[in-house]
Amino acid sequence: MNTKRIIALIVCAVMLLSMIPVALLTTGAAEVEGMWTTYRFAYSYDDPEETTEEGEEPSIYCPEAGYTYTDEGFSIVPADFTGFTPQVSIMTKEKQSVKDGIYLQFRVDDYVYDGGTGADQWIALSLTTGEKVAPGATDYGGGWLTLIRGNGNGACTILPHLTDPKTEDFGGTFTNIGTVNGEAPMDDQGREIYTFEVTHNGSEYEIKVNGVVQPGAAQTTALLDKMDANGEFFVGVTMMASVQDGNAALTILKYGTSEADATTPVGSDSKEPEENGFEEVTIADPSTIEPNMPAILWTPETCNMNSGNNCTFTVLGDNTWRVTGTETAVFFNWSPKRKWAYNAEDFPVFGIMVRNIWVDSGTLWYAAGEVLGAKNDCTLPFSIYDGESYEAEDGTEYFYMLVDLEGLWEGKINTIRMDMNMSDPENREFDVLFAGMFRSYDEGVVYGENHLKSIGVLSEDYTKAPETTKAPETKAPETEPAADTGAADTGAAGTTATTEAPVESGCSSVVGFGAVAVLAAAAAAVVLKKKD
Repeated sequence: MNTKRIIALIVCAVMLLSMIPVALLTTGAAEVEGMWTTYRFAYSYDDPEETTEEGEEPSIYCPEAGYTYTDEGFSIVPADFTGFTPQVSIMTKEKQSVKDGIYLQFRVDDYVYDGGTGADQWIALSLTTGEKVAPGATDYGGGWLTLIRGNGNGACTILPHLTDPKTEDFGGTFTNIGTVNGEAPMDDQGREIYTFEVTHNGSEYEIKVNGVVQPGAAQTTALLDKMDANGEFFVGVTMMASVQDGNAALTILKYGTSEADATTPVGSDSKEPEENGFEEVTIADPSTIEPNMPAILWTPETCNMNSGNNCTFTVLGDNTWRVTGTETAVFFNWSPKRKWAYNAEDFPVFGIMVRNIWVDSGTLWYAAGEVLGAKNDCTLPFSIYDGESYEAEDGTEYFYMLVDLEGLWEGKINTIRMDMNMSDPENREFDVLFAGMFRSYDEGVVYGENHLKSIGVLSEDYTKAPETTKAPETKAPETEPAADTGAADTGAAGTTATTEAPVESGCSSVVGFGAVAVLAAAAAAVVLKKKD
């Protein structure tokens, strides 16, 4: 081969190499798109179509956590959760072929543990049909999920749940299909490690958490097959804590179709956490509220009106709200907007007036101070029919329940949550005339009667001496909410407020109920109201 030919070949080779993209020649420096991302929470996503009217208070959302990839795997970069419930969802960006198998291992890096007693305090594992979801939430898709509760020392309780699909996006009622006591191994820094395994034998799914088989394989399979017969789902982990303190962060250590082929997640993409838009509010002077008037009324101006589960809200022409239950277990939240700040000790009495209600039993959850949502030691049973009742000339029934929480909570009023059991599918609709916080039981009675006079239910000369009753001293029951969705602490805009100054607890450390007005059968049998 002569010299000219050799030179020509070299020139051709150089030209060909120059046409190859630089990324292919330097793979080590190429962008590697990871498969995981973070979301803030289903109840607090920004709506890109939403606009704020002039003078209207803008929505303030819980800041979204960021993420990064390290040598250990996919790690959450926590946001500043001051003034909010720590919450974050980690989801795959694309659906995964779950029938081929799932092996997910993650480490809890930072989390608010409260001795395992927090009702709305959990880590959830999920297979979902939609992205950007809080697993199982009624309007955001659904799927199999398990709630993990513990106290940070490895001992945990695992509660497998199903969401019965009732809508096109498969949201629906939570069904607890078993309880499993688990054990999470700890690393040398005392951090818990969990594994989530899904396998399919050709006809049925098997789910394991830390190697322990979860109950309800047939139920789980039937639900997942109904959602997607091909087994294509988003895989997610959600962390939620109802107490305003600390962070929520984890690292995904391994992911694959099985333990044998699971590898450390890689990626070059990352996301910075959002800034915290929370602004401290001053607790209002109670003397600005006139006698016999509530500090806060349940109106669109003062409260987040559409926060609840298994129910819808409709505005009626007479300035009331109609609540329509869609399932047996219904709950909704009375959550003041951020700028409405009052102290639970100044206005300890919660009052709610309803009409034409049919309900079996109920549980009331109260959150104040640093407690932002449902918590098991801040709860008591109620029956709406133990309050005052009135009947209009047209036969319409009005019921007025007042609950005195004096001595039970302290700090800024955050939310009241009411869980109701409505077993009759033909009678799940009722109207809320008003709900609010009063400085005393007697003032609440006067306001309620004045309201009924204003709408013509009572005559102007009607008087009835208030009868303040106390429930027997008893220990609050160890109950759980109807559904662990996080709604209680987020409200309609997914935001909560904090106290002007930190307090040790939003629930006072008392043994009994103290003064609980009107609940004559607070810890006794259920009172059942039946229509004539």
